[in-house]
Amino acid sequence: MNKKNPFFLKSYFLVALLAVSLASFLYIQDIIFKLEETSLMQSRIFARFTSDMFTEDGQKLTDEIIFEEIIQNIKFPIIVTDSLDNPVAWRNLGYLDTVFSIEGNPQYQADIRRFINKLDNENKPIEIKYNENVFAIAHIGVDPLYKRLQFAPFFQIIVSSIFVLVGIYGFLFYKKSEENIIWAGMAKETAHQIGTPLTSLKAWIQILKDRNVDGKIVNGLNEDTLRLEIISNRFNKIGSPLTIELVDINSEIEEIIEYFKSRAPHSDSHKIDFTFKNSGILPAPIDKDLFKWAVENLVKNSIDALKDIKSGEVAIETKIDQSKAVIKISDNGAGIEKKNLEKIFEVGFSTKKYGWGIGLPLTKKIIEEFHKGKLVLEYTMAKHGTRFAITLPINHPDNEKENSLDR
Repeated sequence: MNKKNPFFLKSYFLVALLAVSLASFLYIQDIIFKLEETSLMQSRIFARFTSDMFTEDGQKLTDEIIFEEIIQNIKFPIIVTDSLDNPVAWRNLGYLDTVFSIEGNPQYQADIRRFINKLDNENKPIEIKYNENVFAIAHIGVDPLYKRLQFAPFFQIIVSSIFVLVGIYGFLFYKKSEENIIWAGMAKETAHQIGTPLTSLKAWIQILKDRNVDGKIVNGLNEDTLRLEIISNRFNKIGSPLTIELVDINSEIEEIIEYFKSRAPHSDSHKIDFTFKNSGILPAPIDKDLFKWAVENLVKNSIDALKDIKSGEVAIETKIDQSKAVIKISDNGAGIEKKNLEKIFEVGFSTKKYGWGIGLPLTKKIIEEFHKGKLVLEYTMAKHGTRFAITLPINHPDNEKENSLDR
């Protein structure tokens, strides 16, 4: 069985933390770098304008400054129109940056107008005046750096949320792995503990046979010994490779019913009857030992619920429903109290005085994790009984040979 090493899970979490931190750091550093570039550009403009004041050819240098330091370094989309709203210059408009005239081309004119409307929605147009007369209007879009700054908090929230979700998933996966290891370890130890006295018991049975003890006694002991072997093998199955076979479910259930019939009460004051409704052969891919263990657990629960019922009944029904095998196990016993409905599949919860609270959780694990099926409490009512339903795929989805405790 491959046991997940907690060190690797912690390593994955640490690597994810470092990756998120690095991505966030690089993103913020890139924005800071761009802001520093903008600051340096403004400083250069100021310095050149200041030096321009002491030159003879000031106007020429001023034009160079405007072109080299301002126009060429503009990163945001901009369109300049004249006083009659005719486009005269533009920049950062995609393919239109290579177009120097739009006259005579309706497509270019329409695209420029769409850009003007878009930019005016982003920022209020700036009127350029001279002697109180408007001679040009600048339609300015949002600086990409500004957009990135706006997105930065959302980026942090999204990345942090992803990291938290990954952390929660990792924690749950780690917890699940620990639970599986505990389940497997407990099962293996139980099988080992049963195995030691079982070997000795077999030897005692042989001694009794050699001494010609009453055959009924020997046969009874032999049956119980075989039963203990089955139980030991079942515990050994937890955490071991499954033996998936195409098996007639109805035949297996009939064996279970026969076993419990011979051990159920039959007195006038307390008796339990068993009924089995089926439509013939119902093949499905299962591990026989584990499947029978799951069904027996449900039948045992039904028998326990009938301890105070004079005339009890355990009814089992099987059928095919939409390419799935359905097994329903019901009784007319005490039912499950409403306050306990959400706890019945929790490990350790039991209403029995000396119950361990592992029967239903183990049954659910066998059906859902090992056989890719579903176990649900379909009906229950105080003093009116309980019904559980098992659904199993007729075709095993991946025909895997290992159970979930191996991963």
